Amino acid sequence: MSKLSKVLIAVAIVAGVLLTAIGFFWPRGERAEAETQVAATEPAPPAPAGADRPSIFTKRPRRQTADPVANSQPIGAPAAATNLISAWEDKLDEILGSASPDEDKARQLVEMFPHLPTDGQEETAQHLSNLLPDADFGLLHAYLTNTALAEDVLDVLLDDVLNRPNSLKLPALLDVARSPQHPKAAEAKDFLELFLEEDYGDDWGKWQTRMQEWLKDNPD
Repeated sequence: MSKLSKVLIAVAIVAGVLLTAIGFFWPRGERAEAETQVAATEPAPPAPAGADRPSIFTKRPRRQTADPVANSQPIGAPAAATNLISAWEDKLDEILGSASPDEDKARQLVEMFPHLPTDGQEETAQHLSNLLPDADFGLLHAYLTNTALAEDVLDVLLDDVLNRPNSLKLPALLDVARSPQHPKAAEAKDFLELFLEEDYGDDWGKWQTRMQEWLKDNPD
């Protein structure tokens, strides 16, 4: 074979390789670009069952609220009171178990009273009925007439006043009865009718006059 023939064969082989390479890579690039454009316009296939997917119902972060015990306004408390006593049972036991005179214990309970939750006020009121002397009843009178107190607490306070001397009992009953928004107003009025044997309706001036006359005839 002549050198020219060998050269021609080599050129033909190189040309064939180049043509093959061009034919292989060029269509592939166009095909890939086309496939990319189609994929971008077609909707995504549904996720397989059980696969995680974002929910349309997103959970909002829970709002942090203040401690209800540390920041609640105690029922029936003066405007200056802002904190409830959380461990009131322990505080109550501490006061009742001390060696202090009953009068001192009662005063401590009265001071603690507006800072107690409803169940604490109810239990403390029961102890006050036994410990608070008549001379200091004025400390408890304001709570009996407090319409913000729970009715269960007012029940205990009303029972207490019924066991007090007439000079304390009748004025307290009249104060409750003449307050129409008071939960125990009707009950207090019934007791007034029972003691005074009269019914003056809502004429509280006549109730007052009759009570004063009755107290003169029924001293303690």
